[in-house]
Amino acid sequence: MAIEVRKVKSKANLNTFIGFFTDLYKNCNYASIPLHFDELLTLSKDKNPAHKHCKSQYWVAFRDGIPVGRIAAIINRKEYEKTGEAIARFGWFDFIDNKEVSQALMQTAIDWLKIENITQLHGPLGFSDFDRQGMLIEGFDKPGTFATIYNHAYYTKHMEHLGFSKSTDWVEYEINTEDLSSSLQRIDRLCKYTSERYGFKIFELKSRKQLKKHIKSIFELLNISYNELYGFTQLSKEQIKHYTDMFINLVNLDFLSLVQNSTGKLIGFGLSIPSFTHASQKAKGKLLPLGWYHFLRALKKNDTLDLYLVAVHPDYQNKGVNALLINHTAKNAMKFGIKRTETNIELEDNNKVQNMWRFFDSHQHKRRRCFIKEI
Repeated sequence: MAIEVRKVKSKANLNTFIGFFTDLYKNCNYASIPLHFDELLTLSKDKNPAHKHCKSQYWVAFRDGIPVGRIAAIINRKEYEKTGEAIARFGWFDFIDNKEVSQALMQTAIDWLKIENITQLHGPLGFSDFDRQGMLIEGFDKPGTFATIYNHAYYTKHMEHLGFSKSTDWVEYEINTEDLSSSLQRIDRLCKYTSERYGFKIFELKSRKQLKKHIKSIFELLNISYNELYGFTQLSKEQIKHYTDMFINLVNLDFLSLVQNSTGKLIGFGLSIPSFTHASQKAKGKLLPLGWYHFLRALKKNDTLDLYLVAVHPDYQNKGVNALLINHTAKNAMKFGIKRTETNIELEDNNKVQNMWRFFDSHQHKRRRCFIKEI
């Protein structure tokens, strides 16, 4: 039976698009299943403010009436303006192990992008850095995190068949945090030196009300410090509000680390969240009827921590701010009985962050890639 690629035109179509990943990975022990509610918020053009500067289209591939793949094509005007190149993104690219399916999906996306005068295509990427990005190419036997894409090993062969090549890689580290006493002794000395020389200090928030007062400066710092990173585009005021509403109730204040300079200016922050991987698998992408319980339990009782974001103002890099952030996070990890920490993705050449892992019992265990192609 021939492959039929259908454009997503309705909410029912979009639910099929979102549900395909859950069905494809329902028996996989390593995949973290995105919440359908979150995916709807991201992909719906009337709910995600990123669509104000992004043009997108989604497709689902069918064989014998059964979904066998999906893809999204995204034109981010901010990226277009920043790079000066007619570049677009693909994302949410999932498919059964059949090259006819992946070829049909990708060609459909490329045909649409060519009409829009696009000449380069890279991905997998989302609308912003807060969306999952990077195709897994190493670490298929390791549990994915809630913030990252998990994909089967056969995807890489399909990308090669489609004529894509490497644009950049991200790496991930696993840190043994069961006993950090010796590591913390070394970091404490560095933190003491940093604080005495520059006057930097950790600022701890005591309530969500207090967090709301500082959330604007946190996102402003993220925009500044991430500006030169691969694929990053500045978050608008509407996007900042969108992400604040999504994440503010999930933040455990003990795992939000803020660093101020001697005048009280925010110069660095780090955000970690207890792992939602097992909770997402049990919830199967849905909060109701009992999915919420698994996520709530993961927040309260967990031995694995995911490092989500680390940002340091460019003017204060290489001055020990990272050490203060990691030190604060590590001490709270010990307090909460965390035994294992996932760094999540960091660019392979981001030595400033990776140098911090040398203090710990750590090893690189996953790698993911952004592919690119002239179209």
